[in-house]
Amino acid sequence: MVTVEQFTHRGIHFLNEDALVVNERAAVYGVLDGVSSIVPYLSDKKETGGYIAAQAVKNYFESLDRVEQLTEHAAAANQKLRELMVQANINLEEKDGLWGTALALVRIQEDRVEFIQTGDCMILAVYQDGEVRPLTWRQVAHLESPAIEKWEEGVNKGLSNQKDLHGTVMDIIRENRFQSNTNGGYGVLNGEARAAHFLEYGKINRSRLKHVILLSDGLFWPSKDVPSDRSYWDYTAQRILEMGVEQYAHELLEIEEADPECLTYARFKKSDDKTGMVLHFNSRYMVNR
Repeated sequence: MVTVEQFTHRGIHFLNEDALVVNERAAVYGVLDGVSSIVPYLSDKKETGGYIAAQAVKNYFESLDRVEQLTEHAAAANQKLRELMVQANINLEEKDGLWGTALALVRIQEDRVEFIQTGDCMILAVYQDGEVRPLTWRQVAHLESPAIEKWEEGVNKGLSNQKDLHGTVMDIIRENRFQSNTNGGYGVLNGEARAAHFLEYGKINRSRLKHVILLSDGLFWPSKDVPSDRSYWDYTAQRILEMGVEQYAHELLEIEEADPECLTYARFKKSDDKTGMVLHFNSRYMVNR
């Protein structure tokens, strides 16, 4: 038996560009993190490209009655996203105008768990003895690091508001967008044909598996607050399991509220969208809907 604990929360923008995927029929669960274009876009319904992308992929996976291979369906969802952009007259040759979404999805089978990931979302497996096994890695971390370092340099030079700090890193953020689905870059579903080649996927068996945690990057704990003698993902997983994903998110929100200009904890916005899901295997947890 698998029970589902889930939470999503809008960040500073007017739409939550994250989304949850819950498809009990096909036993598919996950989180999505929409990526809006750098070139501003707003539909007639006042929806951003990142919101449209995440919702389109969510709706696709939740409409499936059965799933054989997650990779094939991710490619189909990516094609659906491409078609939506064509309908909206988006220039598909300009990467900074593309809509996209990162994702972390799992399919639960009787004796194994299939997983698929792209972008900055994470999947953690937790076993009965407490061991935490990251199934994925942060595909954009190596591109974000120079921008974070420059942000911290700005703080050290006396910049004291988020708007000025953001101006110092915007060129890096824009350049990073052109690294989507390229060698040395990162994977993301954004309608590009090569997106399917940058999916990470695999299967693990369910022997002694107790929890699977899926997170969008808005729920990553500040690394500087992780004890130096602890593994980052082990510490994060323990906090989530001890207090529940919703309370964990609220504690993170309190940290962000106390640092509105992003001076103590370097980040590109005060509060990102936050979405998390914990799958509990043969546990006492009740389903949270």
